[in-house]
Amino acid sequence: MVNQGNDEFWDKPSWRDRDRRKDRSRHVGQDDRDIQPNSRWVRKQVLREADKLFNGNRAKKKMNPEQDKNLNEIHRTVGTKKFDPAVKNYLKSYGLPEDWSTLMLLLEYTHADTVEEAIERLKALYPQQGLEEQQGFRSKLNIIAMTAKDEKLRYISEQSLAAIDG
Repeated sequence: MVNQGNDEFWDKPSWRDRDRRKDRSRHVGQDDRDIQPNSRWVRKQVLREADKLFNGNRAKKKMNPEQDKNLNEIHRTVGTKKFDPAVKNYLKSYGLPEDWSTLMLLLEYTHADTVEEAIERLKALYPQQGLEEQQGFRSKLNIIAMTAKDEKLRYISEQSLAAIDG
């Protein structure tokens, strides 16, 4: 096909040329162009920030390997028949755990006294938790208050819910 006076079409820059110009723009800082999203440094920074978000700035308490194994057993067996024996074994050896996630799992335990202690510990940790964890705890308290067979446990759940909602 012969070009018949429509030179304007042929003078348009290609997409490749447009991208090159955009990269050389004065409005894009030099530092922004040098950081690649897949770089190791960026990944490390993102992981560090995520760790701060989910774990806070608290250092994780060191556990001996046996305690760590028993704690992992609780997390692995939640919702199974092996959960209660795993919790009983852990409590007998180490007492009530201090971490939020395990305490939340203990709310599923069948012994009301242990659940009451877990609720008290969770209430103390509540202000330091993120919004998702706080909402999860409130939901769990609502469920316990509505479904627990133990009357004292229902009462404690209702009172704890009222206390944290303020």
